[in-house]
Amino acid sequence: MKNITISDHPVVNELISVLRDLSLKPSQVRGVVDEISRFLAYESTKSLNVSSVSIVPVLRSGMSMMSAFSKVLPDVPIYHIGIFREKSSLQPIEYYNKLPKHSTEVAIVLDPVMATGGTAQAVITTLQEWGCKHIVFVGVLASAQAVARFKNTPNVEFVFGAIDKSLDEQGYLVPGIGDIGDRLYGAAA
Repeated sequence: MKNITISDHPVVNELISVLRDLSLKPSQVRGVVDEISRFLAYESTKSLNVSSVSIVPVLRSGMSMMSAFSKVLPDVPIYHIGIFREKSSLQPIEYYNKLPKHSTEVAIVLDPVMATGGTAQAVITTLQEWGCKHIVFVGVLASAQAVARFKNTPNVEFVFGAIDKSLDEQGYLVPGIGDIGDRLYGAAA
């Protein structure tokens, strides 16, 4: 799968193991995601050689990866797309789109977890309709099912910290890291 890169860095693997601890406080979750994102920022931009690039975090959890990417790409525009996964149907719902009239050539999308791939597909479609020619989708963790879904997607690259083998009946990764949005911001029930 030439359009999919899985980090083989031992520090990334260790940090993902730490992130699996569901007892971490939100500040610890944010710190670990930020640290993993620093590795992924370098990995995902190492062959970038175009001048028209934007960073597109998927709200709200994608914001947790922003610090790392804005350090590696300090002067590129940052746009936002708000999409969440409806709990019962698992369908993506777009609630915010702050893309300007004219697209950038490359968009680097930040979203820590790709479970079913539905949100990712909605973001990719939105960016392609916007006119983006190449998309680099970066996440901490993805399911094997989502990776298989996108293995032959033209003009889209994926960079992940790790891949989990399966999804549970609620669409969460197994073993996974829980609801990353809730864990990042202390909203877990």
